[in-house]
Amino acid sequence: MDEVVGEDYSEARLTGQRWENRHFTDCTFRDADLGELHTRSVVFTRCDFTGTDLGDSVHALTAFRSCRFTRTTLWHSEFRGCSFLGSEFDQCRMRPMLVEEVDFTLASLGGADLRGVDFTDCRFREANLVRTDMRKTTLCSADLFGARTGGVNLDDADLRGAHVGADLWTTASLNRARIDLTQAVAYAAAHGLLVEN
Repeated sequence: MDEVVGEDYSEARLTGQRWENRHFTDCTFRDADLGELHTRSVVFTRCDFTGTDLGDSVHALTAFRSCRFTRTTLWHSEFRGCSFLGSEFDQCRMRPMLVEEVDFTLASLGGADLRGVDFTDCRFREANLVRTDMRKTTLCSADLFGARTGGVNLDDADLRGAHVGADLWTTASLNRARIDLTQAVAYAAAHGLLVEN
């Protein structure tokens, strides 16, 4: 694997490139144009994507570990089998986007606009989802155990089969959200109700 450490790609124009089996550590991509970038089996560790344009980019089996995304453009991007372990998102343009089996464990997505995104089978373990707008999202079979969900908006979301902690049922907005029977019992218990035959 090609390794790049500490390089500064600020304001670089790298549109449409294809990167495979590379490892970038402590690199800066501030205000760079990475539109239509294709990556496969690439690892970014502690990289800064502030102001970066990643629109229309496609990523497979790529890891973004403890990276910073501030005012980053991610719309119309695709992520398949990727990881954002411990990464931080702030004021990003993230929708529409395609994610398949993506791991957001320990990621900070507080306040992000994720309306309508399909997160089926994605992981949000111990992620920060405080005040995140997730209206009309699909979270079927997603893993949200340990996620911070204070003020998260899940109105009209599909939560069937999602693995969630008890706190979600009392801290999230869930108007018209779709849940399964097991979740309905957990919701009732979280609100002090007794479910009897």
